[in-house]
Amino acid sequence: MQYHRCVDKLLLYVFGPLAFAATLLVIATGIRRAIERFRSRPTPDQLKATYDSYLRRLLHPQPRAVEQELGKFLPERLLQLYEDKSAIQAAGFQLEKPGGTRWRPKRWQVYCFEPLDLESLNELPYEEDLGPGFCFATTGRSSWYWIAASDQRAKDSPVIYLDYDGSRSHGETVADSLDEFLNLPRARLK
Repeated sequence: MQYHRCVDKLLLYVFGPLAFAATLLVIATGIRRAIERFRSRPTPDQLKATYDSYLRRLLHPQPRAVEQELGKFLPERLLQLYEDKSAIQAAGFQLEKPGGTRWRPKRWQVYCFEPLDLESLNELPYEEDLGPGFCFATTGRSSWYWIAASDQRAKDSPVIYLDYDGSRSHGETVADSLDEFLNLPRARLK
């Protein structure tokens, strides 16, 4: 049997065009995704409208509607927080909980407070194990600060950290009361 000179290049002839086509496909897909991301960015007017809507909802809380939907009462301290227009607009800070280790105190990031309305209630997570309550603040990264609702209006309630980003802090009590939570030392987010 005679060996043919073209057999050496057979793999190149067969798989070369396939590899080239696959490379072109990967490049074209990457370019397409980049264009989609660029086109899907909100315009400055859309960003302003979204922020204005958020601010309007934040400054005009609807606690009665939320309580009616929950079938429970929110703590008095939470209602007082939403009445304080300057406190509710605080954003981009972290709370430092005293105790723990001296060198690495526990820090809790707060990106912003959530509006107290039905839209937020229906969009935010619900923990079956914890029962009715409200996520009043967020870290901006799939994590929220939750407070329980009760059958009778309580003066205050513990603040629970709900983390859906996979950390071990999910369900951890951040503070024994909302008042304690709001009075923890603050620092700007880094």
